Amino acid sequence: MEAVHFGAGNIGRGFIGYLLTKSGYHVTFADISAPLVEDLNQFGRYHVETLGSVRKQEEISGICAIRTDDVETLERSVIRADLITLSIGANHLEQAGKALRPLLMARKEKNGAARLDIIACENALCATDILCKALKEPEDDEFNAYLSETVGFPNCAVDRIVPNAAVQKELPVDVAAEDFFEWDIESGKVRRNREIANVNYVENLAPYLERKLFMLNGAHAAVAYLGCRRGYRFVHEAMLDQSILKEVHGFHREALAALSKKHGLSVEELTKYADQLVRRFQNSYLQDELCRVGRDPIRKLSNRERLVSPLLLCEKYRLPDNSILKAIAAGYTFDRKEDAASVEMQKCISNLGIEGAVHKISGLDEKLAERVAKLYLLLQ
Repeated sequence: MEAVHFGAGNIGRGFIGYLLTKSGYHVTFADISAPLVEDLNQFGRYHVETLGSVRKQEEISGICAIRTDDVETLERSVIRADLITLSIGANHLEQAGKALRPLLMARKEKNGAARLDIIACENALCATDILCKALKEPEDDEFNAYLSETVGFPNCAVDRIVPNAAVQKELPVDVAAEDFFEWDIESGKVRRNREIANVNYVENLAPYLERKLFMLNGAHAAVAYLGCRRGYRFVHEAMLDQSILKEVHGFHREALAALSKKHGLSVEELTKYADQLVRRFQNSYLQDELCRVGRDPIRKLSNRERLVSPLLLCEKYRLPDNSILKAIAAGYTFDRKEDAASVEMQKCISNLGIEGAVHKISGLDEKLAERVAKLYLLLQ
């Protein structure tokens, strides 16, 4: 079985490529970074070190890499692939769809009968749907019919923390990851790849997507933004601060109440999941930097993302939401000169005021924008 994975970063190597090679796939990584591609091809392998109370190292082999600007070689790989996966950042999915379109057109002509699955492995709701929409050609009914009939576009939820941990590496492409992972895939849209090891194939993905996005990504962002305000560097350090820990517990209580109301999920099971997340955030072996978790705040504070989505769900069901609001307010204080989105957000606040910025970036109405602004001023 052949897999092409776009994005050879930490998640690509330490999670998706890791699981696919364990399932017997030959994985071809496609990446924009020439040095990374050269290293992967030179060594033909890398190590994944799991970080926890028990540390272990596993070697991943049977891999190669292609630069994304090497269109001819990339086209050949896409034509013979059984599976295409992506972990490139949700912001790049539309661009990726446009780039993939001619490659899939070539596949249609040369290997059109072979079924294929394409899965966007991003921290976003229904990321594969975004990619699929970008792939389709409005004026090419034949190509669109090919996609509909032959290519599966399952959404998924991915869950593994793969930080830039300072561990001793044998190879420059080695990667470290936490000792937990979960990959949930929408079973009804799968065309071919139904036996990926350690994958949870589910009929209804929505509860898994929102549980992960709200309770992991949302609370993680809350730790990052609140922790940066207090001058901490790492997630586990911020979690030692009792005031931040209290806000994380509050965020989880509010988010899980809304999830339980919407999806009929057990509050007891969601609470167990929340407790597990707290332990993961407290894992000091990860050395996970707050600035990594908080980066790209404009996307993370946007309307369908990890902080605003649970807020709106709480509003819909008239549930408490103060800890979520405080996390959003803290997000607007994130000011990192090396983060282009942070710089842009701070300019927006300067030009429009905090309420105007919240309305523009998060799409919140006047009442909620005012509540965020009050908390923001208290934090300042």
